[in-house]
Amino acid sequence: MPAPCPDTPEPIPGRCGLLEVPEDRARRHGRTIRLTVAVIPAASASPAEDPVVFMEGGPGGDAIGAIPFLIDSGVNQDRDLIVMTQRGGLHSRPNLACPEVDRFNAVSVGLRYDAPSTGRRLVRAAKACRDRLTAAGIDLRSYNTTENAADFADLRTALGLRRWNVYGYSYGTELALTYLRRHPRGIRSVAIDSVVPPQIVSLPWTWDSAREGIGEIFAACEAQPRCAHRYPDLPRTLTRQVRRLEAHPLTLT
Repeated sequence: MPAPCPDTPEPIPGRCGLLEVPEDRARRHGRTIRLTVAVIPAASASPAEDPVVFMEGGPGGDAIGAIPFLIDSGVNQDRDLIVMTQRGGLHSRPNLACPEVDRFNAVSVGLRYDAPSTGRRLVRAAKACRDRLTAAGIDLRSYNTTENAADFADLRTALGLRRWNVYGYSYGTELALTYLRRHPRGIRSVAIDSVVPPQIVSLPWTWDSAREGIGEIFAACEAQPRCAHRYPDLPRTLTRQVRRLEAHPLTLT
């Protein structure tokens, strides 16, 4: 259904609407949710008929907020661009934001990293958010990749499109592959960028990636004479600074 575009820092240069879908497709007459959809016209005066649909990363990333980047990257150069917020994300109804976790993050910089007490505070914040959402009648089990993929299949049908091109980024690549496997009809092409393999749990994987990235910085410094001279033992320097912060944590005022 047509609807006003969300109020964003950069106005959306297109038309918007809401897609209403079941929260749980196994329950025919259950609760429904609404997802914001934006259609950005192609820059070309003679665009191709099959548009590009974008699948945001995260999970939980702001798909609508990615529109300026997608336009600057030329994704809508020759085709219309379709962007839909994923269920539970910003500009969806309901939005499963967790202010409880936001408040934890605000104070976590002053807490000892990886300490059991810090972990317990995070768990309490996450539990408080979960309890609040479930008390509001939200079925958190339905906010998953399988249902996300079905939402996009419903979107193509609702827009009356015979076929389109799928572009997935980060977690959106896992979503795109799930969509390709479960709803292949109407897909002309699939592009996956910064791939998250479906067989890997992505969030713990980011910690390994961060460690690998820091190791590459250490190696690059060691390979550059000026950097190596100034920081003859960069890993030890970093460890020492972290331990200083642990001994004298920052406090928020």
